[in-house]
Amino acid sequence: MDRKSFVMLAVVLTSIPSFSAVAEVYKCADGKYQADPCDETSKPVDLSNVGSVVKSGNSSSYGATDYGKKQEISSYIDNQRISREITKLENDRKRVIERRDQRMRDLQNGRRYANNNLAGATWQQSLAQEMAAVAQQADTQVASIDRQISNLRNELK
Repeated sequence: MDRKSFVMLAVVLTSIPSFSAVAEVYKCADGKYQADPCDETSKPVDLSNVGSVVKSGNSSSYGATDYGKKQEISSYIDNQRISREITKLENDRKRVIERRDQRMRDLQNGRRYANNNLAGATWQQSLAQEMAAVAQQADTQVASIDRQISNLRNELK
């Protein structure tokens, strides 16, 4: 196509007031979208609000409803993120408690092998101290996770 034909085509296309490609989209019962009707009762989805929101190039052209929708979407996304973080922290808390309980069972099983003599008594004392340390470490981790969960729940309000 030569330059003159291209310019003529551009002039013709810009002179048509509502030149745009229009395609209909249908939403099926299974939640999928497609170009063809799903059944005889299918109606096209209204896509008139989809696309660019820029109307005249200045920022004052945005309506209050557009801003409200953006805020609502942003708030929803933040709430979903916070909910996921809370779920992750609750799972972390469960894992910390499970590890503590397993470690405590292992240490209690070790107590059975302590002899009834001074070496055994010293070993039992050492096991008791280790059990206290394991419990303290787990309690500290759980308290930290609980504080994080509490802060995130406050953000949701």
